[in-house]
Amino acid sequence: MSNAQKIEAHVNEMLAESIQHMSQKVKKAISCGALDIENWDEKDAPMIIPKIIIQAVLQSEAEQYSAKGTSFERKINKEVKNLRYFI
Repeated sequence: MSNAQKIEAHVNEMLAESIQHMSQKVKKAISCGALDIENWDEKDAPMIIPKIIIQAVLQSEAEQYSAKGTSFERKINKEVKNLRYFI
């Protein structure tokens, strides 16, 4: 197995775990009372609340992989910033 295949396997495993965590966070976001779910109008701006939830969940999950407070934080931030130009 090549390094690329090993890395891809690790990433896919981590993504699968993240999907489970994010699904739980979506449920929590909907039930926490921070959003006005009851007055959501499906006809007027139907995607605003879903987009708010997605952005909050993705940012929260991204923080889990940031290595904040470790000796790798700077390197990871630099490489992520660079990689985002290519994807």
